[in-house]
Amino acid sequence: MKRENKEYYILKMDIKKFFYNIDHEILMNILIKYIKDKKLLAFTALMIFNDNEKIGIPIGNYTSQYFANIYLNELDQFIKHEFKIKYYVRYMDDFVLLVKDKETAKVVYDKIKLFLENKLKLSLNHKSRYYPSALGVNFCGYRIWSTHRLVRTRCKQKIKKKIKNWDKLNKEGKLDRKHIVLSFNSWLGHVKHANSYNLVKKIKRKLLL
Repeated sequence: MKRENKEYYILKMDIKKFFYNIDHEILMNILIKYIKDKKLLAFTALMIFNDNEKIGIPIGNYTSQYFANIYLNELDQFIKHEFKIKYYVRYMDDFVLLVKDKETAKVVYDKIKLFLENKLKLSLNHKSRYYPSALGVNFCGYRIWSTHRLVRTRCKQKIKKKIKNWDKLNKEGKLDRKHIVLSFNSWLGHVKHANSYNLVKKIKRKLLL
């Protein structure tokens, strides 16, 4: 929603055990709609049905990531055409919607729940909910509001734990400084997308950087 509009609701939703509950028949029927090459379809069917299971795809495989996004494209299209919601974003099975009020949020929540159950044989995780925008949203490693973005508490705890371990290794003469630089730069690359100036300054002081 627009920043000046302070009265809106967030739906923060994710799917229960997503990869383990992808239905093979439903997935194959979705792929048939988009793939016309019969040889490619036959090869794809071999990958999907190779273990004689009816549900679930392995986590981590490149094909599983593609299949998962194709599977939930059905959800994307449903949300786009059913609700005409402008502010919708999904990262794999974790997704967020912004709507104008609590009543709209309840209607959208219930319809998405039914769509997932009836069309894709999936269910929402118990953590899925809707709430006022003033509370912000945890998404993709950040706590996000319309006015600013912070890193999660877990992210701050993680770097502090690393520093404590680095101090220990330094005292034992086992510190790999090259590893520290790489690890810190990786962390820095994440937090720089948030309002983290004071946090970075504090951590750099601890590291004497």
